[in-house]
Amino acid sequence: MDDALYIFFNKKFKNDRSIIFNFTSKNMTKHDINNILSKGVELIRLNGYHNTGIRDILKTCNIPKGSFYHLFESKEDFIIKSIEYYDREVNKEFKVNLSDKSLSYFDRIKNHFKLNIIWYTNNEYRAGCFLGNLSVEVAGINDPIAKKLNHVYAKWSNGLASFIEAGQNKGEIIKTIPSKQIASFLLDGFNGAIARMKVERTTEALEQFLELNFSFIKAS
Repeated sequence: MDDALYIFFNKKFKNDRSIIFNFTSKNMTKHDINNILSKGVELIRLNGYHNTGIRDILKTCNIPKGSFYHLFESKEDFIIKSIEYYDREVNKEFKVNLSDKSLSYFDRIKNHFKLNIIWYTNNEYRAGCFLGNLSVEVAGINDPIAKKLNHVYAKWSNGLASFIEAGQNKGEIIKTIPSKQIASFLLDGFNGAIARMKVERTTEALEQFLELNFSFIKAS
């Protein structure tokens, strides 16, 4: 690449970490940070944190090490940004799954978990919950990651609790237990069922979670 053009792009994009150009090849390649985060999330969902190294991410995303470290200060920084990315994607899914006003609040919430079970089935029971994997492997030894995970879990729990409360107000869900406690109970139980699913390679634990827990919270 012409030196003047290299300097132009380097100045133009040096403060923009959303994209990075690889100048080592004849053809300039644009690396999208969201694409890298997405592929990194899937690697960790399949292989876990400790079995996913920087080299694995570089190979899967087809990017040089320099590009990675332009976007992320460290593996920890990559994980924190991945959690933020995953949170945004799950929130989109959550809104879509719970937006069907033809269903009751109870059925919308149950359907949300059903759709997740279908996803895990389609992925042959191999992938775990991204946050669940990190919670088991990293949260106990890394405070910044634990803090970020705790923030996202609380956000998800509060979001689910708002729908549960709406269902309670409609008489669809029991009122004897506060909505936030039910939300945390469902999310924690589902993560536990996912771990069992990976061991058994069936959806039995997930289906059992769905039927038993939703029969408990359904108003009579």
